[in-house]
Amino acid sequence: MRQKRSKSYKKQMLVYKNTFKFRLPYQIICDEHIIEETYTKRYNLLNNLNKILQPNIIHASNGSKQETDEASLNPKKTLKLFVTQCSMQHIYETKNEDLIEFVKYNFERRRCNHDYKDPKTSEDCIFSITNVTGKKDENEVIKNINNMVIGTNKHKYIICTQDINLRRKLRRVPGVPIVHFMNSNVLLLEPISDTSKQYSENFESQKLTHGLNDSKNAGFKRSVEQMNNSAAPTETPLPVIKKKSTNNPNPLSVKKKVAKVPVHEKNEETKSESTEPAKKKRKRVRSKKNSSATSEDKEDDKTLKADTSA
Repeated sequence: MRQKRSKSYKKQMLVYKNTFKFRLPYQIICDEHIIEETYTKRYNLLNNLNKILQPNIIHASNGSKQETDEASLNPKKTLKLFVTQCSMQHIYETKNEDLIEFVKYNFERRRCNHDYKDPKTSEDCIFSITNVTGKKDENEVIKNINNMVIGTNKHKYIICTQDINLRRKLRRVPGVPIVHFMNSNVLLLEPISDTSKQYSENFESQKLTHGLNDSKNAGFKRSVEQMNNSAAPTETPLPVIKKKSTNNPNPLSVKKKVAKVPVHEKNEETKSESTEPAKKKRKRVRSKKNSSATSEDKEDDKTLKADTSA
C-alpha cells in the first residue's frame, strides 16, 4: 500500500511541477487545528511531509548533483512551513505558551493583510491567499461555492488543513495540493481535483495545437467569421539599423592631395613657353685691375722662358 501511495503521490507532484510550475522550496500553509494536533501528539510534521511530497526525487530530473543527493538536501531547505497572521492570532488566544513557542520556532509568519484585532477564520483567511483574483468576490458573504469567483494559486501554496469546508472550496481552484490527517496519525495527499485535471489536459492539448502546429501557420483556409474575429496585429515598424561611422585617419600622417590640372591647360602652358624668346645670357665683364695683372704675368713668363733657353 505504501509503495502504491508513493507512486500516486509522485505522479500528482509531477503534474503540479510540470503544469503549474511548482518549484523548490515548497511553501506549505498550515492552519491552527493541524498545528495543535502535531504539537499534542509530538508528530514530526516536516519529515512526514517530505516523505509524501518527495521533493528530492521529483526535482532530480534537472540533473544537478545537489538535487540527486538525498543527504545533501535537508527537509528544512526543500520545505517551508507557514502560518497566517489570523491563525497565529487564534493560537495566541489559547494562551498556551509552550504551543506559542513551538509555532515561533518551527513556522514562519505569512502576511494575509487582515486586521489582527478582528482576525478571520482559517477558512476565509487561507482561501483568500490561495484563490488570487483581480476582482472582488461578491459572494464572499453568502459563501456560495458554486457562484464564487475562481482565481489561481499564484504563489504556489500547498495547504495542510483539517477543515472540510476549506478543502471543498480549494478543490475548485486549479493547482492547489491539499494535505490532511487520516486516522489522526497518517498524512495523506488528496488526489488531483477535477478542475486541476481539466486545466492540465487543456495545457497539454495546447502544446499540440499551438506554435507551428497551429492551423493559422499551417496554411489552412479560415472562414470569414474567424478572419473577422481574429484582429490583425498592428504592424510595428522595423528598427532602423545605424551604420557604424568609420573613423577618419590622422591628417598629419596623410599625404596632401595634389590638384590635378586638366590636359588642355597643360598644352596651353607648354605652347606659351615655346613662343616666348629665349633670354640672352649676360656676359661677365672683367675689371681693369684683373686685366692688367694678367698682362704682367704673361710678360714675366716670357722672360723666364728666354732665360732658361740661354
